[in-house]
Amino acid sequence: MVSVEQRDVRPARLLVVALVALGLLARLAPGLMMAPAQAARLPEAGPYLRLARSLAEGRGFVLTEESADDAIGATYLARRMPAYPLLVAAAKTLVEAPLRATLIVQALCGTASMVLAAWMAYRLAGPWSAVVAAGLLAFDPYQVILAALFTPVTLTALGLTAASAGGVAYVGAVRAGRRAWPWAAAAGLALAAAGYVEVWTLVLAPLALVAAVVSRRRRRLLAGWAVGAAVLAAALAPWLARNAERVGVPVLSTDVGRRLWTGTGPGADAPAPPEGLDEVGEGVFYLEQGAGRIASAPGRWLRRGIGRVGRLWSPALPDGLEDGPLGPAAGYTSLLPAGLLAVVGVWLLRRRGETWWLLLVPVAATVTHVALAGWVGDRAAVMPPVAVLAGAGLATLLGRPKADDETPPPQEG
Repeated sequence: MVSVEQRDVRPARLLVVALVALGLLARLAPGLMMAPAQAARLPEAGPYLRLARSLAEGRGFVLTEESADDAIGATYLARRMPAYPLLVAAAKTLVEAPLRATLIVQALCGTASMVLAAWMAYRLAGPWSAVVAAGLLAFDPYQVILAALFTPVTLTALGLTAASAGGVAYVGAVRAGRRAWPWAAAAGLALAAAGYVEVWTLVLAPLALVAAVVSRRRRRLLAGWAVGAAVLAAALAPWLARNAERVGVPVLSTDVGRRLWTGTGPGADAPAPPEGLDEVGEGVFYLEQGAGRIASAPGRWLRRGIGRVGRLWSPALPDGLEDGPLGPAAGYTSLLPAGLLAVVGVWLLRRRGETWWLLLVPVAATVTHVALAGWVGDRAAVMPPVAVLAGAGLATLLGRPKADDETPPPQEG
């Protein structure tokens, strides 16, 4: 006899393949039609493009601030993480159409996130869960349009989704009593890749430690966390060593202080640092200024942080997209169904360790936005795990058969 689940796998697999193909097409089409000025309209595009130009021209990883009077502005060596500028610089060096090449890579990264999300959903709640997860991501307006703009969101999403996939596989292997450490190493490597794109993603590492400590399988999960953390540290070591040599301190980014200060009060111009401070000294100056504002008015800082989180998880359009093709309803067509179904999935599958691991990625973005000023578009980077939970929630709610990697599939008879 063929089980119900086996009968469901083939049509579900075909639907996932079709959705992935349509999702790739939906991401490629705007990117191939986008003019350079349109693709670079986001506020964060300018610094990345200047860094890429510096790399392509052989001047190294040097960010020069724009100046209103055309004078040479301040230069920074460690304000941004290197992965995205390196991608754009490689496109400028290797191909005749760097804009198209970069956006094609972003479309492929967004599609790869869909594939990983479908795989995780299948492990969590069966084949139809994978269909729902892929469907929620395939035509998400934010996912589609951000893949066609100069922004590292799609690369960040792929790194975080891969880290989630490694963690899901690790938890499943631990529960099944199989060798699990390679999955922990893979999760650490994927998180390092995400960290090389956006430094805030590394908040996931301490959150994973907390989750391991409070877990019932504390000993195995702490061992896995140690493996992943070791791989993460080894992968980030070259960047830390480079910054120790170039800026004098082994930091990941010197921009955290300015982001903290910006997140502590009204949107006034940042105070000018004292003369003679280097890049690290300037970062410390803003850290001290921000910490002082928090200490003087902690309630105001917390209210502002909660407001940023509310905007992060609201249907609001990210800054820079108000005049684009997306209307106000775009957020409701992407965030609302996925968010509501994800809440259902968390409740119905709350006894599965994979569920709580998937929650760590959106929690990391939430924690970051409480503490630091951030961009609402970061939400798009953490939506694949949310789509996984949404797909699992709907499939479980409708009573579809669930994949269980602890037991072998039934034999045909």
